[in-house]
Amino acid sequence: MNLTINPNPGTAALALYDSARGAVAAARVVRDPQVMSTICRDAPALAGQLVAQLPEAGAGLLHGITLGTVLAAGWQKSRELRAAAVRSHEDGRRGKIEPVSLATHSITSEHRPYVEVYADERKVFTITFSVDLTFTIGLLSAAIRDGRLVTLRPGGDCEVAVSWGVDGFKIGESKVPIRIPSVAVPLGAGILLARPPS
Repeated sequence: MNLTINPNPGTAALALYDSARGAVAAARVVRDPQVMSTICRDAPALAGQLVAQLPEAGAGLLHGITLGTVLAAGWQKSRELRAAAVRSHEDGRRGKIEPVSLATHSITSEHRPYVEVYADERKVFTITFSVDLTFTIGLLSAAIRDGRLVTLRPGGDCEVAVSWGVDGFKIGESKVPIRIPSVAVPLGAGILLARPPS
C-alpha cells in the first residue's frame, strides 16, 4: 500500500521558492566562474551551454521530491511506532488498536538527484545536486494493529528546513511552516511495521 500525505507546500521546490524562482536562484549560482570551472573541470568547453541548461534541470529535480512521501517514509521508520507494532503481537493485544503519540520529533532526509551531461551522444559527466530536508513535527497520533500502522493523525505545528546545492555549492536554503491536514488518515489494511514472532 502506498501512503499519501499531502502537506502544503507539497514539494521541495515549493518549500524553497514559488514557481520558477528555483531556476533563477540556480542560474545565479552557476553563472559564477568558480562554480562552473568546478562543475566542468572534465569538459570546460561545455560550460557555456551548461550555464543555460543546468538551472532548469536542477529546478526540475526539486519538483520531484514530494514532502508527503518523505514524511511517510520517516514515520514508517519511527522506533516508537515499530515498538508499538511489536507489542501489538503480544497475547491479549492481537486485533486491538495500540495507540501511539509522538511528541515533537524530527524527520531528516537527504536526496542526491543528478543530471547526466552528454555531448554528441556520449556521457561526459554527472552533476549531483543535494537536497537536505529536516521536518520538525509538533505532534503525531497513530494507531497500530497486528503489527501494522493503520491510522495517522498529524497535528500541531510543523516546519521544514530545506537546503539545496550543486556540486558542493549552496544554491538556497529556507525554513518554512507547512500545513498538514489534522485529520485521521486511514491506511486500509495498514503498513507492515513488524511481523508476528515465529
